[in-house]
Amino acid sequence: MNRQGYKDFYEFASSEYSPERGEQYYRHDQFFNVRSLISKSYEKECTILDVGCGNGYQIAPFAESNKVYGLDISEANIEKAVARGIKAQLHDLEEPIPFEDNFFDVVVCSEVLEHLFFPENTIKECYRVLRQSGLFIVTIPNLYCLRNRISMLTGRNCKFVEYPMNRQHIRFFSLDGMISILDKTRFEIEYFRGQEFTMNFNWPFKLIWYLHGGNKGLKRIIRVTTLGRKVTEIPGLIVQFYFTRFLGWLFPRLSPGLVFACRKYKI
Repeated sequence: MNRQGYKDFYEFASSEYSPERGEQYYRHDQFFNVRSLISKSYEKECTILDVGCGNGYQIAPFAESNKVYGLDISEANIEKAVARGIKAQLHDLEEPIPFEDNFFDVVVCSEVLEHLFFPENTIKECYRVLRQSGLFIVTIPNLYCLRNRISMLTGRNCKFVEYPMNRQHIRFFSLDGMISILDKTRFEIEYFRGQEFTMNFNWPFKLIWYLHGGNKGLKRIIRVTTLGRKVTEIPGLIVQFYFTRFLGWLFPRLSPGLVFACRKYKI
């Protein structure tokens, strides 16, 4: 396996993937989920590791009041993460994590495992560097989401899996499969839900925006339903965000993505 070629690929990908562009926080609820799980679990200062931190966008809000570390294979991403206040360093996640045992309160591994040849080794390393009762947050794509089931059933090309539409994912997961992997690596799952449900379909939300007069109509609806407490410049995305989050909670097996919150309890 040519690791340099692997690294070069993600150096190039770093220029393509910029989640902070536009209103990505509301288009991809993985960011909301990860940040929310950390905030709810730790009110005081904690030590956080983002495994595969990318450009640091996801974990940057915690860098000011916590010790936040990051690992990534892309030098371009490391530079961006450091600029956001993260103690980021270059690292190939197929290798052991360069920290001592029981070092972190929180370890985040978001949208990373599907890019690795041996993801179970990385999960074991996350367990090792996590303190007892520490929080492990994992997000992954779900192979068996509604969109994929329909594509495969009808014999259409499945963009989620097929090359060249999907150039980066080399491992694929399901809800039951990830539960089994986490159990074998001795994590105890406290919580899971579906996410990214909007990726199954977009057209119903475009229809809603049209029927309610676009942004002006939705702004009025949001003001009325929240008793004037919420005013937003992106009402269409806000409505879509909360509705699809509800669908992710209701139908995790059909969601394009999954999020798990686990604890290191087992000895």
